[in-house]
Amino acid sequence: MPTRPRDPQALLASVREFVVKEVIPAASALEHADIYPHELVARMRELGLFGALVPTEHGGLGLDVTTYARVIEEICRGFMSLAGVLNSHTMAALIVLHHGTDEQRGRLLPRFASGEARGGLCLTEPHAGSDVQAIRTVARRDGDRYRISGSKMFVTNGREGNAFALLALTDPAARPPHRGMSCFIVEKGAPGLHVVKSIAKLGYKSVDTAELFFEDFPVPASNLVGGVPGRGFKHVMSGLETGRINIAARAVGVAQAALDEAIREATERAKPLPELAGMATRVEAARLLTYWAAGMKDREERCDLEAGMAKLYASETAQDVAAEAMRLMGPAAQSQSGVVERLYRDTPLMIIGEGTNEIQRTIICKNLLQRHGERPGALVSRDGLATELKQMVLLVRQAVEKDIIPAVDEYEPAARWPGPMIDKLGALGILGMLVPAEYGGLGLDIVTYAMIIEELARGWTTVAGLVASHAVAAHAIAHTDALELRERWLPALTRGERWGCLVPARTVTAREQGDGWALSGAGWFVDCADRADVLVVLAQREENGLAAFVVERGARGLSFDEAQETLGARGMPLRRARLDGVRAQGGSRIGTSMQALARVGAAATAVGLSQAAFEAALRYSQQRSAFGVPICQHQAIQLKLADMATRVTAGRLLTYRAAERLDVDAGDDAGSIMARLDTAEIAYAVTLEAMRIHGGYGYTKEFPVERYYRDASRFLTAAPELDLDRRQLAWRLAGKPA
Repeated sequence: MPTRPRDPQALLASVREFVVKEVIPAASALEHADIYPHELVARMRELGLFGALVPTEHGGLGLDVTTYARVIEEICRGFMSLAGVLNSHTMAALIVLHHGTDEQRGRLLPRFASGEARGGLCLTEPHAGSDVQAIRTVARRDGDRYRISGSKMFVTNGREGNAFALLALTDPAARPPHRGMSCFIVEKGAPGLHVVKSIAKLGYKSVDTAELFFEDFPVPASNLVGGVPGRGFKHVMSGLETGRINIAARAVGVAQAALDEAIREATERAKPLPELAGMATRVEAARLLTYWAAGMKDREERCDLEAGMAKLYASETAQDVAAEAMRLMGPAAQSQSGVVERLYRDTPLMIIGEGTNEIQRTIICKNLLQRHGERPGALVSRDGLATELKQMVLLVRQAVEKDIIPAVDEYEPAARWPGPMIDKLGALGILGMLVPAEYGGLGLDIVTYAMIIEELARGWTTVAGLVASHAVAAHAIAHTDALELRERWLPALTRGERWGCLVPARTVTAREQGDGWALSGAGWFVDCADRADVLVVLAQREENGLAAFVVERGARGLSFDEAQETLGARGMPLRRARLDGVRAQGGSRIGTSMQALARVGAAATAVGLSQAAFEAALRYSQQRSAFGVPICQHQAIQLKLADMATRVTAGRLLTYRAAERLDVDAGDDAGSIMARLDTAEIAYAVTLEAMRIHGGYGYTKEFPVERYYRDASRFLTAAPELDLDRRQLAWRLAGKPA
């Protein structure tokens, strides 16, 4: 038997090689013939995967949940059915690990880890699916054993497996019913267990899914998990977090496979379709949600809400991406000689498995209400930050609650410049958050910058937009080669004595002129030009590179069109900048990284706005009653709140990941494109849903949701720039020069 890799990275490399060399070449033939993949299952056993989460002292690999999820993702890129063989087995092993007696762990776990015991779950019954408490299977005590009678449906490994975690009623009269439920490890061998039939399915083939019938089947009392009857419901439910993370990882793997097929198709086209960018963004967000939940599980934090969100988002993503791959490939995608038609058949299972997504949404909403209630900051945890950074972000949150939110109604209707708010943020050092300490700044990383901008946007997008643009302008000057520019501008920008503004002007060109540069062209609408003392203009150098140039207000040849007040984000009137041979300094080749940083700021602003709208809707749903109960108890509202929370969280994780990538490599801008594309849509969708939940009151100025909805238009009107980003990302995915 080959040596099992103990190092997680080595194991993942071995699994990846196994999938590429053995799984993918065999998958289609096995799947279409619906043949159990005995050889592949034997290879997974050799790799030790049947003991993935079993501790090493019991013969397992002792992986953390995050690594296990990555293993499942890799397998599902090749053949999702194989993951089903592992998942049901692993859930049975975990029930013994976490709830069994010492004797049960010592006796059963080594057999599960080696694959000698092939596990499965016997939970669902013909009349009891998501409602587990409706089961009717009975376990009757008979001396030193129990006798089990009843039917179980949709048992993965039901025919090929030999050891099942089974939930049954040991006290049918108990109320509520779950108090009379017990869990047993049922092993084949004795008479009375019948495999009634293998269930034909749309997809998820080659793994047996069976109906089992137990007829007075004897089980030793020593196989009652934990040794105490009446605790089985809790035993089974405790594994759902890992089960849902597993389903999410499966969905990510299948979605990635569909994206890979779409990319392969795109490489054969002269012009890749921009839809690729949206598909890649969804897959990345699903992956981030999945590993976010898995990380919480590894840290032993409560993650029932987060695991549910990961399962919901990833499964819906897999469905949508597989369908989009079908559309992009056209009629050829239906051919059974290809992969996409199988992925299209496989994806509905993740929407149904481990609790249908409709049930999942109601559970998510109930968790939101229980854990967060009417308190602000739902789903916004800063616990992972270093103490100093956490204190900084929380100081900003306090400033938003104290100084910004109470004053918005005074400034926003009249589109007034929020000077006093800016001054208070300046006193906290926020205006210099990206300026190095040697020039008086805080020198924060980009992730913390994104968190601060998000917090500001929860109060007012105008303040967030102004501060984000100022911070990027200061950051650009800090990275110029000219020491004179840094010394002249950075201390004043940090103190708020001078104001900076970014001009993302793709249509402006630069040419060398003496010891400086001359800029010509028209910039896109600039929403902070009224107050800016210095502009950082992103323009094309003659060598076709995007560079950053510093222009002082009042420079000859610089003019602005008449200011135009806006629907949302009032206080930032729009002006188009026009440059006619404007003298500029700088010219550092940092334009791409500054553009990426600006995208992160815009994404963080959209997330903060969406968070504010979601919190308002969550709060209102508990305060407003209809038909005698708070509207949060109506299923239609619960479904909306769950989707809102999940989308906001996905956008937040994309934004923070984009910031992390820029902290590591300033030129890695793909994450920033994804974050901005996704959050622009989220801001509109979530603010509109918040208005729907508020009903007629949401249309009035008595509640802030009408302002949130107006502010979201700021991201919709960025469509031309977003379209350019979408095309650029699609070309990169297809391996073509953008």
